[in-house]
Amino acid sequence: MRSVFAFISLCFLLLHAAPISAQKPEKDFQVWLNLEGETPLNKRWMVHLQHQTRFINNATQYGYSYFDGGALYRFGKNLRFNVNYIFVNKKREDPSYSYRHQLEWYFTGRKKVGNFTFFDRFLGDMQFKDFNADPQGNRVRDYYLRNKITARYKLPYKFTPYIAEETYYKFDGMYYERGFHGFNRIRLFYGLLYNVSENWQAEISYTMEFNHDAPIPTNNYFLSIGLVRTFFQ
Repeated sequence: MRSVFAFISLCFLLLHAAPISAQKPEKDFQVWLNLEGETPLNKRWMVHLQHQTRFINNATQYGYSYFDGGALYRFGKNLRFNVNYIFVNKKREDPSYSYRHQLEWYFTGRKKVGNFTFFDRFLGDMQFKDFNADPQGNRVRDYYLRNKITARYKLPYKFTPYIAEETYYKFDGMYYERGFHGFNRIRLFYGLLYNVSENWQAEISYTMEFNHDAPIPTNNYFLSIGLVRTFFQ
């Protein structure tokens, strides 16, 4: 019943989620490359590592990369908890770079119903921008609560298409200069997974991201290509 409710909620959000802004948003197409993996330490604990690079301005310019590492704890077959540290290298408009430090934690639950698998991830993250390098470099610049709901359907020949929706709630921070607190970003995902082996998955997805209540509202569109090693499918 919970899975059915989650799937109905996801479809509702995908149909009704849209950016609301009086100002016409800027648009950009981006390409993201992702490599991610998990390694078990014992029955309960795992190590999680990830690296991602993003190309912006219609995929013509390096814009962003991050590396994160952390620990994962399995409560059981269908619930896990992650805590990660993330180092971010972001290109500024001039030739310099901005370095960010992020901390995140999240719970991920899973429910299987026939060929469907439903995931619900609840995540909190905070970011320090240019730590000790500018007047605001010693304070948390952004704090978000994020919830992502995913529905997958298992097909023959190792293929699994999925749809997902992620909502961002700005709890505190300075990124959006208007001082807006609340829901200000939505991402919609349409993807396909291919099981290369028992635990390795190749992934390709198309994502639409709507940012509003910002000085310059933006709509971004991503083509993501990745390779993931996971024990949670």
